[in-house]
Amino acid sequence: MKKTVIILALMLTSGLTFAQEAPIATPAAEPEAPEPKFTAALDVVYPYLWRGIKYYGDKVAFQPYMEYSFTDKLSVGVWATTNFSNAADAYNEFDWSIAYQVSPIVKVMLSDYYWPATKKAHEEDSSNSRDGYFDYSEGSAQTLDFSIMLDFSEKGVPLDFQWNTIVGGNDYKYNENENPTTRAFSSYAEIGYTYSLESAGLDVRPFVGAVVVNGGYYGVDASGKAGFTFSNVGINVTKELKMTDKFSLPVFIRYTNNDYGIPEFDENNNLTKTVRNFFSAGVTFNIK
Repeated sequence: MKKTVIILALMLTSGLTFAQEAPIATPAAEPEAPEPKFTAALDVVYPYLWRGIKYYGDKVAFQPYMEYSFTDKLSVGVWATTNFSNAADAYNEFDWSIAYQVSPIVKVMLSDYYWPATKKAHEEDSSNSRDGYFDYSEGSAQTLDFSIMLDFSEKGVPLDFQWNTIVGGNDYKYNENENPTTRAFSSYAEIGYTYSLESAGLDVRPFVGAVVVNGGYYGVDASGKAGFTFSNVGINVTKELKMTDKFSLPVFIRYTNNDYGIPEFDENNNLTKTVRNFFSAGVTFNIK
């Protein structure tokens, strides 16, 4: 989710002009404007993909986001996504997160994901959970995710890396009878490199994301087995469309390849094909 940071750095200088009585003083530099404590935005995306996983049907997703910074290091945020639909293939999610900037490069974050199925989806398949909030049991619709994020842009290298591990909620290993045994600690890692094409006003970010540990939280292959997979490999292109002198719209288009993909079956439950390639696009409306 992208935040606009406006930095004012105007340095007013005067020439070395001397008067007979006294020299003309050079005006002091204006201080930098402080970063806003509160930011908010709305993303409109189609379709919604998370770490390479496409969630449910081909519907437009509306994703509001808000963040408040208590200090220059500690911040909290809330995020949601919805299709504004009650259909079985609709998707809703509400998250909160707390983040701490350990250093200019390192940030740690704890996130809570709550993604209850629609009533129709639950009626069609009871494994689609509609459990209440704060239910972190096996089979529920809630998980806790701990993330470590590295951003080397402060060092002049536009490289970023993240490691994410599920530490609570619905993420378990299962035995041959499909009964939960121990916590899986499913983990996802991603590395990206952002290259700016200044002449075209584009930011191009190729990325490679992989599920390193998977108890099934990040999906399974066509045979129903979970394990290591490159779930999110592709390229993202962003551009700010300048509408007026003070207003612009950041837009993106992305290609994603997920090696697990989405298996498709016929009426006899026979595998017909697996969709592994996805295109998505979106626009961000910065509210504050």
